[in-house]
Amino acid sequence: MAKQHLEKGEMVKKQTVSIVVPTFKRLDILKKCIKGIYDMEIVPEEVVVVHRPEDDPETATWLNNFAKLEYPNLKPVSVFVTGQVAAQNAGLAVASSDFIAFLDDDAVPKVDWLVRLLRHFDAKNVGAAGGRDLLHDGGVLPQNEVDKAAYFNYWGIVIGNHHRVVGEPRDVVVVKGCNWIVRRSAIGSLHFDVRLKGKGAQVANELWFCLNLRHHGWRIVLDPKAMVDHFPAIQHDHGRGNWGRLKCYENAFNVTAVELAYASNMTKLKYIFYHFFVGQRYCPGLYFICHSLAKRPSSLPGMLLGGWSGFFDGLRMASNFKLEPPGLPAKVL
Repeated sequence: MAKQHLEKGEMVKKQTVSIVVPTFKRLDILKKCIKGIYDMEIVPEEVVVVHRPEDDPETATWLNNFAKLEYPNLKPVSVFVTGQVAAQNAGLAVASSDFIAFLDDDAVPKVDWLVRLLRHFDAKNVGAAGGRDLLHDGGVLPQNEVDKAAYFNYWGIVIGNHHRVVGEPRDVVVVKGCNWIVRRSAIGSLHFDVRLKGKGAQVANELWFCLNLRHHGWRIVLDPKAMVDHFPAIQHDHGRGNWGRLKCYENAFNVTAVELAYASNMTKLKYIFYHFFVGQRYCPGLYFICHSLAKRPSSLPGMLLGGWSGFFDGLRMASNFKLEPPGLPAKVL
C-alpha cells in the first residue's frame, strides 16, 4: 500500500501515479534517484525506467537482474533510439496511471515532492505541475533566490530560474524537465516532438510540451516547495562546458522554433532584435561576441556558425511547429 502523509484535518484522494525516469550511463546516481522515489511519502504505482540496453549494458543488467527484485513495481523499458525525446515518448506510451511524472536520473526527490505536486491537480484545469531543483556539487550550490521564474520576458525569451525560485505556487509558462507531473487526461494525442534536434537532452522539449498544453487552455503550476536534489551529471552528447558548432546549432534551433511557435509578429521582431544585439551563449549577438572574444576566442567561430544557422533554421521551423504540433491535448474539463 502506498505510504501517505496527512496533515491534520486533510483528506487525500487516491490518485495513481507513474514515474518515468529516462537514463543513460549514470548508474550510480540512478540508484539514488530510484531509492529517493521509493522513500517518498507516497510511493507511485509504477516506476518506468527507460534505458538503452545496447549502448548501456551495465544499467540494463542492474535493472533487469537486481532492481526488479528490490522494487517489484519497477518496469524497465528499452529504447534503441538516442535522445531524451524518444525515451520520454517510450515512457509515456507504457505509463498506465492517472498522472505521469518525469524525473531526470540525476534528480532525487524530497520525501514530500509527490504529495505537494499532486495537491495542485485538485483544480481540474491544471495540466502539469513541477517544483524546484536544488543544484548540488558536493554540497548544495549557493544560489541567489528569486521570486519570479518560468515566464516570457519582454523580448519573448523564456526565463527559467527553477533552481532559484522561492515563494508560493503560481501559474507559469513551463516547469523544469528534471521534475514534473502531467495529468494523463490532459494529454490527448500530445507527445514529445521528435523534430527537436540532438541526441541527448534535446533542450526545450518540456517547454514545447507545456506550451502546447497552455495553448489549449491548461494551466501549468510551479511549486517552489516541491523540491528535488539535482546532481547535474555528465552529459554524453556534448558535455556541459562544450560550446562547439553542433551543440550551438541544436540549442539555437530548438529554442528558437519553440519560443517563436506561438509568438506574435511583434514578439518575433523583438526576439530577432535582441538576438542580433545581445544573443545567447550558443548564438552570440554583439554582446556575446565581445564576451566570447575575452573568454573563449577559439570557440567563437563554431559558436557563430552553429548558433546562427540554428537560429535561422529554427525561425523557419517555428511556423511548422505551430501549424503541425506534436499532437493535440484534450479539452479542459
